[in-house]
Amino acid sequence: MRIEKDSLGELSIPDDVFYGIQSFRASKNFPISGTQVHPQLIRSFLLLKKAAAKANQASGVLDEQKAAAIATAVDELLKDNYLKHFIVDAYQAGAGTSQNMNANEVIANKANVLLGGKLGTYDHVHPNDHVNMSQSTNDTYPTAMRLATLILSKELVSELQRFSNAFKQKALEFDLVIKSGRTHLQDAVPIRLGQEFSAYQKTIEHLIGLVIHSQDYLRELGIGGSAAGTGINVPKGFREAIIIELKHDFEDSDLTLSDNMCAAMQSQLPMMVYSNALRTCALELTRITNDLRLLSSGPANGLGEINLPSTQPGSSIMPGKVNPSILEMANQVFFKVLGNDQAMAFANQAGQLELNVMMPVMAQLALESSMILTSALKTMRELCISGITANKETCEKYASQTSQIVTALNPVIGYAKAGELAKESIKSKKTVIELVREQKLLTDKQIKDLLDPKKLTVPH
Repeated sequence: MRIEKDSLGELSIPDDVFYGIQSFRASKNFPISGTQVHPQLIRSFLLLKKAAAKANQASGVLDEQKAAAIATAVDELLKDNYLKHFIVDAYQAGAGTSQNMNANEVIANKANVLLGGKLGTYDHVHPNDHVNMSQSTNDTYPTAMRLATLILSKELVSELQRFSNAFKQKALEFDLVIKSGRTHLQDAVPIRLGQEFSAYQKTIEHLIGLVIHSQDYLRELGIGGSAAGTGINVPKGFREAIIIELKHDFEDSDLTLSDNMCAAMQSQLPMMVYSNALRTCALELTRITNDLRLLSSGPANGLGEINLPSTQPGSSIMPGKVNPSILEMANQVFFKVLGNDQAMAFANQAGQLELNVMMPVMAQLALESSMILTSALKTMRELCISGITANKETCEKYASQTSQIVTALNPVIGYAKAGELAKESIKSKKTVIELVREQKLLTDKQIKDLLDPKKLTVPH
């Protein structure tokens, strides 16, 4: 064991660990969930500290040796199993001070070892004086949180694009499959199965646009605001230097500095905007997923218009039963995303005066939602959407049976007469076309021209 001290006193901690006394205190104070802070947030913190060291050197407040040691320490940590050094629970002290200090201590110890020092001595590089130089938890945490969220949001957008393409392929594949439309879950005019799937694809395109729009909010960074957004203890040129480093390390040339550092600290609106985009994704994807489950219901006593790939047995007691398991998983993920957005809303409004201290839970919510949504979409695409097939005969049977094909006759025989035909069709179990022929309301040519289901699905 080694002895370290802070403003509260001394503690014994294992002598071979890279974290220090403040990280150790936090691990004992917050044995809450057993959940580690999201790896992407930890990685973003490490890269942010590297960028800060270089910016401090460029600003003339940190010597070259210390700056280089900090940068090298981060590079080596990222090559190694760095997550083992981060021991603070995801649910921790407000604002993320414990997480910031965990990063500061790990980097400082790694840098000290590189410079020939011992763990826990900080003779060469100090967690606060050097790794945290020109920074505060209050500007590093929101910056790291936004950057981490931005990275995962890009992965989500990529998967949404692949998801959209999968629906586009099915829309083309099913383009000639005629079926009955349904409104209010009741028979409606004919539609092509491909049209239904193209509508899903268009919706996903809109969702992609929403997420991309929300990314612009995440790109606005308040780094350099220090403790209260006033920039206290931040040297001239630091902000301009660090944004250059961040653009390089995070491979995003559109990162910007907030023109009001106080606002960037008081308000976590960017996280709320992003969370709202995920909420809309979850709502629309739930609707589409529910449609697919309904369209595949059966196989004998449901709609049975499409077939889903079989992925696992569906029952422990009913032999041969196969359920829409992938879609059921997806629904549960979407519900979780919706719940996370609600928690995000409570956290977002809880900011007071110069700081929103609820950032640790905000980061966890946004990163978890991004990750599980991306994974769920990938699984849906690979194990479900790409393997959907159409029951063409079933679809065409329903299309021929719908009484609402009579809607096409409104311009010829009027709404009232068409309504009578629809009622008679339902009562007699005869198709509208059969009734039209019996009552000699139209010639065969008119029937072909007016009531051809394929023609009814194509705009004039």
